Amino acid sequence: MILLRIKRILSKLGPGLLFASTAIGTSHLVLSTRAGAHHGLMFLWIIFLALILKYPFYAFAPRYSAATGKSLIHAYRKQGKWALGLFFFIICVEMFFVTGAIGAVSAGLLSISVGIQLPQWMIFGSLMLITMMILLIGKYHWLEIIIKWVSVILLITMLVIFIAVIAQGPIQAIENFEAPKITEGAGLILLISMLGWMPNGMEGSTMLSVWIVENNKSEKNKASLNDVLLDFNVGYLMTAILAFIFLIIGAYVSFGTGNTLDGNTMQFSQKLINVFTQNLGSWSFAFIALAAFGTIYGTLITVWDAMARCFVKSLLSFKEEDDSSFVTQEKAYLIMVPVIGVGATLLFVFSKDSVIQMLEFATIISFILAPVIAILNWKAILSSEVSAKYKPTNWMNLLAGIGLLSMFAFAVYYISHLWF
Repeated sequence: MILLRIKRILSKLGPGLLFASTAIGTSHLVLSTRAGAHHGLMFLWIIFLALILKYPFYAFAPRYSAATGKSLIHAYRKQGKWALGLFFFIICVEMFFVTGAIGAVSAGLLSISVGIQLPQWMIFGSLMLITMMILLIGKYHWLEIIIKWVSVILLITMLVIFIAVIAQGPIQAIENFEAPKITEGAGLILLISMLGWMPNGMEGSTMLSVWIVENNKSEKNKASLNDVLLDFNVGYLMTAILAFIFLIIGAYVSFGTGNTLDGNTMQFSQKLINVFTQNLGSWSFAFIALAAFGTIYGTLITVWDAMARCFVKSLLSFKEEDDSSFVTQEKAYLIMVPVIGVGATLLFVFSKDSVIQMLEFATIISFILAPVIAILNWKAILSSEVSAKYKPTNWMNLLAGIGLLSMFAFAVYYISHLWF
């Protein structure tokens, strides 16, 4: 009975959960947990502001796709090839770095969780091959099914861990402990990475619009505005709740001990698992291992799919404003999925000790360019091709204005900090 009810609820959700899944593996598991472990609850207000001020620019995506039946990539092309080229540049930078980094963390967590005694490159390669086959054979349909059930398992396991952590209370800090500053050095990089990808990179809004279009093709009907907004808001709420949960967990089990969640992917994965089992007991191993791997693997498969689709749609859109034929896109998608897999694997083989740093580099690029993507999204939803029914309300436009100014201010601060 309960499973049937869960299935009925999940049947109404789709692209919004995929959007949430792309977020929780990077900005949540990696960044939020590290922020809590390194800086305590200082990041609570930072996460809250990021979620509120960036909300309108993500919400413009389902509104635009519901109004036009097209993705935001179509809107970028209508605004000029320079706009499309900027988004294409972001995808080109991220598709190997992000996929490789997330794949590496996934392989590390899988190895530690299951106790596989094999070379890391072999585990990584096997995981990437399996994921590639899922995407090539099942495409969007399988992707949506997998993420729905991963989301259910993730919420259950994280709830168990969170209750246990809260019940035990925060760990005792060592004597004379001082938290590192967030205005310089590694603290500043973590802050910028968090702002850049909390709850997601701004390009995540474009990925969401692409998935809405794919979902319409899969369901063979155009979703209504209420349907896409409900789906998006559920996914966004899920990212918000999990962001705070991961931050609080990181703060309660590690902050004040001097232990840091850093190093290469195997070291990060080992430290992440150890910090829980040492504080909560060996019983928590299965829960945290399942939650951590499910979180990061859900991000791997969704990001891989999104990067391939966005690359294909962007490349084909340079030729014409309207999306190319469905058949052409599908053929190109089947080519790009293996290309991204091979590129990410090569990156891992030659740079496996610095993939976390590469992920930080990608998030910083995303952070710096986020205001520009936000402006493009705003122009898209206010364009003449969107009827009044789908346009944002006055309060959302006001919030978007405040959010845009904030993003520009933080970007200028970070660039000037690097310059001087």
